[in-house]
Amino acid sequence: MAMIFGVDSTAPANVRLTNGYHMYDWVMRMNRFPAFWGRALTGADAITADELAFLREKNCKIALILRDLTEAGVSASNGTADALRAVEAAKTLGVPQNEGIALFAEIRPEWSVNHNWMISFAQTLKANGYRPGFIGNTDSSKNFNFDRQCSHYVQATAEAKQFRAVYWATEPKEDDEPTAWTPFAPSALTPEEIGLWRRGMIRFGDREVNETYAREPALLSCMW
Repeated sequence: MAMIFGVDSTAPANVRLTNGYHMYDWVMRMNRFPAFWGRALTGADAITADELAFLREKNCKIALILRDLTEAGVSASNGTADALRAVEAAKTLGVPQNEGIALFAEIRPEWSVNHNWMISFAQTLKANGYRPGFIGNTDSSKNFNFDRQCSHYVQATAEAKQFRAVYWATEPKEDDEPTAWTPFAPSALTPEEIGLWRRGMIRFGDREVNETYAREPALLSCMW
């Protein structure tokens, strides 16, 4: 299987470490060239124009993530406001519309989420020319809520083909590269329907990035 290596982090790819390397270079030394880098679209640690140019120069795709959501927000019944905030941030950054680029909502591992929030979030993104993505704790033994609510989302949006949502699993955690595609999946999905899998970590001091794998090269088309 042609899995694709990438990372996601709160740390900028172009931050200079005390050993003289940029974080990007450190990832390359610890593993290999990342094909994509997940970075925040909004909030205090959002990607900057300088970092964007840095990653463009490396021919590295960017997965755009809403990291500043709240549990109170995602457990409510309407995700329209969060989606519109993401749309405006994407447009301001220059992310093209109607090209299949996903904006990922990160649901923290311990949070509850409401499938109606997911539906309205996805509907609003689609109406504005973007694709929905959901990052969640897919280990039902740790967070059964995400399993249940994501499965409700899948069933409720079947006719709309789930708005072409991209699913990003955060379980199970493993330190080595996968030899088979076996992320945990919500009960309404199969592992093959999970597009991205966050596994281990690369660290330098107090800086860390998540090693993340894409199931197939086609997943890069949902990144910018």
